[in-house]
Amino acid sequence: MKNKYSDKKAEEILTDDFLAEELNQKIQSKEQINDDEAALAVHIAKISGEKNILLELNQKDILGNRVTHTINTYKRRKLIARLSYAAVLILIVGLSVFFQINKETDIRTFAKQSTSVPLSGNTRLILSDEKEVLISSNESKIEYEAEGKGIKIDALHDVNQLVENDEMVMNTVVVPYGKRTQITLSDNSRIWLNSGSKLIYPARFATDKREVYLEGEAIFEVSHNPEHPFFVVTSDLEVKVLGTIFNVSSYKDDRTTSTILESGSVELNYKGNSLFGRSKEKMVPGTLALYDPKKGTVIQTKVNIEQYMSWRDGYFVFEKQPLGAILKKISRYYNVSIQMNDQELAKETFSGPLDLKNSPAQVLGIIAEIINVKVEYIDNQIIITRI
Repeated sequence: MKNKYSDKKAEEILTDDFLAEELNQKIQSKEQINDDEAALAVHIAKISGEKNILLELNQKDILGNRVTHTINTYKRRKLIARLSYAAVLILIVGLSVFFQINKETDIRTFAKQSTSVPLSGNTRLILSDEKEVLISSNESKIEYEAEGKGIKIDALHDVNQLVENDEMVMNTVVVPYGKRTQITLSDNSRIWLNSGSKLIYPARFATDKREVYLEGEAIFEVSHNPEHPFFVVTSDLEVKVLGTIFNVSSYKDDRTTSTILESGSVELNYKGNSLFGRSKEKMVPGTLALYDPKKGTVIQTKVNIEQYMSWRDGYFVFEKQPLGAILKKISRYYNVSIQMNDQELAKETFSGPLDLKNSPAQVLGIIAEIINVKVEYIDNQIIITRI
């Protein structure tokens, strides 16, 4: 049989004089109370310090305030507990992400131990057994077979190396100033490596992650494979791609690292100002991203892509570029020393194409005609003087 308290809440019982009186009589006669809400009403009365459950009006107000305070305290404790749990969970996840993205990868560790980029000499291909192949041509081509064992150099010379099925075998190409090389990797991705650059890469990609390490400048044309993303790692930046064409420039003597996206989509992973020390930023085609490692910031701007990709095809294109930056590129490309006797000249700007098949003297002569400077050769150095 349904009792009088079955559809009532404890607070309703306590504030209903008739129900409270009836319940109080049961308490006095020590009758067993089976209803949960009625039992709760008795419990609330007891913890509130009331011996008699039948309350006066002012006592009801006092009890109501006590109950409200108890409930609010309970809710606050539950909220704090939940927030504490969430904070701990976020911290654990965050630390896991922090250690994951900041830990040294195999290729970074290998790069720290690898040879430095020479200022002059031949292009060098360093194989897994530390055997070096010297390449004398100024514009060379290196092509890998699918398994990474066979390598063709300038379509004339064949080189072989031992590559086990599950082994990660690292190769290195070192390109001095005045040289350039084009590399076709085992996955058919193509890379144009500029003067004064070094590229470290697996002879074949044995894991799901295709990863290479760059010092200097290179243009990448990555073969599309969504299941095996491609990563370009530098000393302070990581570029993640699925299949696209882009340029990365990370010379040690440059203040910033740049990424220029021609097509597709890339994601930059860098040491920034976020809570866990790393930041991510996506790029769209036609964009230049400049990363400043000292500030931990990336600035993206729309640019003329040809300015950054044209060296692959043997010419430079400049649009109001400062002379100082232009001379730095020419110096690297031809491996010549260029000095300005007036540092204010570095701020002068130049626009136009420069054919890199010409000699350094011819290229600098074109610049001299437009911005009114004189080019002189003194003690194996090129001196730029204001007219």
